[in-house]
Amino acid sequence: MKRLLMIILILAALLISGCTESQDKPEKSIDELKTLSLSAADNLTGYSLQSTMTRVRTLNAVGENATSENATTITESAETTAIVSLVEHKAHAKGSTAIEAKQPGLDSNTTTTKADVYQMGNSTYIMDESGNWTHLQDPRTTEEIWGGGNNNQVKAMAETFNLSPVEMAGSEKIDDTDAYKLRIITGESDDEALYNTAFSLVASMVSYPMFMPQIDRAELNETGKIEKSIWISKSTYLPVKYHSLMSFTVTPSIVGALDINTSQMTMFNESIGMGAIDVRIETSDVYYDFDKQVGIAPPAEALEAPVIRPIQIRAENSSQG
Repeated sequence: MKRLLMIILILAALLISGCTESQDKPEKSIDELKTLSLSAADNLTGYSLQSTMTRVRTLNAVGENATSENATTITESAETTAIVSLVEHKAHAKGSTAIEAKQPGLDSNTTTTKADVYQMGNSTYIMDESGNWTHLQDPRTTEEIWGGGNNNQVKAMAETFNLSPVEMAGSEKIDDTDAYKLRIITGESDDEALYNTAFSLVASMVSYPMFMPQIDRAELNETGKIEKSIWISKSTYLPVKYHSLMSFTVTPSIVGALDINTSQMTMFNESIGMGAIDVRIETSDVYYDFDKQVGIAPPAEALEAPVIRPIQIRAENSSQG
C-alpha cells in the first residue's frame, strides 16, 4: 500500500512538471525577437503609453566660486499618458511639465503647465491652461497623417530595436508582464546625438545666434555617457518599455557675437569662459493595453471650438507683421 501511494505521488509530480514545461515558451534568440517584435507591432490596433522625462542641469560658477553652494540647478520634468486607436485614427494625450530652478541664496521657483490633446483624424483639439479649447485642422487627409504606421510608436520602437545592435541583459517583470531585457549598444550616431544635445543646450543658454558658443569635444567625450535598454514581452513579443540615460559635462565659452549692423558673426580675440555645466537626461516609455478597445471622444466644448486652419494662421501672422 505504501509503495502504491509512493508511485501515485511520483506520477502526479511528473504530470505537474510536464504541464509546466509545456506551458513555458522556449527562450528566443535576439534575431528571433527582432523578427517577432516587428511583426507583432505591425499588426497592432491600439495601445496606451506612459512617458516620463527628467532633465537636470547644474550650472557651476567660474573659477574660485565654482562650489556646490554657488551652483544653480534647473530641473525640467514631463509626464504624459496617451491612448491611441490605430484603426479608428484617434488618440488622447494628457501631460504636464514642471521647471524648478534653485539659485544660491534664493527660494526655489517652480512653474508648471498642463495639456489635454485629442487627435481625431486630421483634427487636433487642444485645451490650454485656462480651459479653453482650440481646434486645428491639418490640410492633409487622415490617411496621410495616420497611414504607413504613423503614430504607431510601438512599431517605431520595434523598428529601432530591429536595426540596433543589442545584447541580452536578463529578464524582468514590467508591471505584470514577463519580459526580456536587452541593452542597446551605442555607436557613432549616439556620439553625434550627444554632441548635438550638448551644443543645442549651450546655444539656447547664450541666445544663439546673438552669441556663438563653443564646447570642448574632448571633455564631452570623456564625461559623456549614454545608456539605452528595451524590454520585449515574452508572450506578445511587443516592446513594453524603453529607457534611456544621457549624462555629460561641458565647460563652454563664447567665441563670437552677431554684428547687428552687418548681420555677420564677429569672432572675439579672446573667448569668454563660462562655468562647467553638468547635465543628466533620463527618459522612460512604458507601453500597455495592446489591442484594447477604448472610446476616445473629445468633450462637447472641444467640438464646438471654431476651426483654425494653417492658411488662417499664416494670414493672421502676416497682418500682425
